Amino acid sequence: MPRLSKDQHAHLTATVDRWLKKNFREPIDLAAVAREVGITRFLLCRLYTERAGKTIRLKQREIRIHHATKLLSSGTKKVGDVARTVGYGSVSHFTKAFLEETGELPSVWKSRPRIVSFPKTAGSLPEPGLTFVRETVGEVPPELSYGSGQLMPARVDPAPPIRAARGTKRAKRWQEGNAFLD
Repeated sequence: MPRLSKDQHAHLTATVDRWLKKNFREPIDLAAVAREVGITRFLLCRLYTERAGKTIRLKQREIRIHHATKLLSSGTKKVGDVARTVGYGSVSHFTKAFLEETGELPSVWKSRPRIVSFPKTAGSLPEPGLTFVRETVGEVPPELSYGSGQLMPARVDPAPPIRAARGTKRAKRWQEGNAFLD
């Protein structure tokens, strides 16, 4: 069995990755890829898995799902159309692969809110009032989503009247100027 140098191994992996990115919509033709590299398909599979840490089929799935996430993020294409575009013949197979790769269903991915634009601010954090819609420019980063502890919406309802008779801590909490989030 031939031993490959690190350069040959890296060349093998890069060649397979290039072929997969170019032909990700097509079924994998291991014999053609192996001929291009100059080794048997069994050795190709073993060496690629050893170097990349995943099989060629899993790498193809990763590339397909990456392209699918971009298409679904636009919010305009149907899940079935995206599945056929990236090379899946069955929507159920696409959904299963998408779920395994991203941890979410394609329909959930498609319906996630997207950031349309960031307002121009002097500081590093954008000012409150970001606009979220289904048409996209990119994904909502976790640090800007509700519940992350970062950007909480300001309370818009007026403070409840303060009881003059008791003067409890609760009354102090709601005084004008106090910053308090439930």
